[in-house]
Amino acid sequence: MAGQYDEWAVARTPGLLRLAHALTGDAESAQDAVRRALAATRDDWPRIVRGDPDLEVRRALVRSRTGRDRAAAALREVEHLGDARIAEVLGCSESAARRHVSRGLATVGAGGGLPASDHAGAGTAGVALLERRDVDTAREPRRHRRAVRAAALAVLVLVGGVAYVAHQSRTPAGVVSYPSVDAPQTWRSESYAGVQVQVPADWGWGGAPLRMDIFHGQDSLGSCGSATAAVQSPADRSSYVSTATAFTGRPVMMSDVCMSWGSDGTMPHGDALWFASPLPVGERSVGAVVAETRAVGDQHVTVFSADSALRREILGTAHVVDTDANGCPTEPVLRPQSGPDALRPDSMSVCAYSQDSGTSVLLWSGRVPRRGAEQYVDALVGGSSAKATCPSVPSGAWVALGLHGGGGTRWDLVDLSCARIRSAGGTQSAPTPATVRQWAGGGVAAYVPLPSGTHGLEGFFRPTMG
Repeated sequence: MAGQYDEWAVARTPGLLRLAHALTGDAESAQDAVRRALAATRDDWPRIVRGDPDLEVRRALVRSRTGRDRAAAALREVEHLGDARIAEVLGCSESAARRHVSRGLATVGAGGGLPASDHAGAGTAGVALLERRDVDTAREPRRHRRAVRAAALAVLVLVGGVAYVAHQSRTPAGVVSYPSVDAPQTWRSESYAGVQVQVPADWGWGGAPLRMDIFHGQDSLGSCGSATAAVQSPADRSSYVSTATAFTGRPVMMSDVCMSWGSDGTMPHGDALWFASPLPVGERSVGAVVAETRAVGDQHVTVFSADSALRREILGTAHVVDTDANGCPTEPVLRPQSGPDALRPDSMSVCAYSQDSGTSVLLWSGRVPRRGAEQYVDALVGGSSAKATCPSVPSGAWVALGLHGGGGTRWDLVDLSCARIRSAGGTQSAPTPATVRQWAGGGVAAYVPLPSGTHGLEGFFRPTMG
């Protein structure tokens, strides 16, 4: 537990110093305020870690000799928090938080001067608003940076030099470390490109921003259906998909109607998750919800929700995997593989891979229980064999079906380009409703394109757009 606190505290220190400097007015006072806030958080860590450590430490900072108006302005302009989150920190209503923000920003505009430090990624437009107006611009930056670095070092000594060295070797500065959590048993696992999370079972599936040559600026990012769900979960009791349908999103083209990144309507306004998110680590208000982003492996994961506990619970499950909870390897399965003789499967992994991003990634995964896996095997054996010219290695998008049981795993490939289910030994079968019914639909219907030249499978796969 102590090691978990050390890692969190060291990761959070740069952002805390930036906020504390805006609250207190100078680097030395900021150092003292952060030291006290971290000490208070450490003393009550077993309780705090079960809730929202970031909220608790912000509250501790706000209690350090600063007025509410000043604190509200700093939380808005330095931390980019919305009214609801500011109200949580200040312990007041949202309407009161709005009044504090308004008065605080008015004071800043009148020359009140809430200084903000320029270290650890500072430099946003909000920080610029809070900069001091009465400094020697030629000499202040050097003095200021030296003071902030000294303050950061002093605070890091508080949380332990050994923890600092260990942390620096594995986590970028300013990245908050989320404590691992045990999600409810009813939740399901979702993964993309080697990062796995758990989400409520009634969340559907949709898109996230993706890179396309047709877009310009923001590294050619665009949104083709990233703000709403495309397919609802079987556990969702709603009659239809709506803007209120919660979903997990992946960088996939879900709609022919595409908008450049930053346009209105590119971000969800309800509960959602984006894999490979373009948003920076931290929090930002998005309409009625807060977007909270965590760095996991080499990608960012963003959870959108007005419920801070839900955001932290989901992000607390995120971690890097080589093989996910559904039995799908991150490295693509490229060829059929034979399993034990007369295999009767205990379960079946459904692993959708895609090369749309330029490299092969595990796009989506699911798991079929014993009965469905057995029905797939029986339907495949009873189906007709079909010849087709399929490449030895699939491209574009394909599905690998892993049949587990009896001491091993057999892998079949669903090659969408030639519309064949390929098994080891060269056996090929045309996909039919009987051979896809047990594993298609759901996430497959959201992300896997309809096999070319097939009929009767429209409800199981993503329809052709255009």
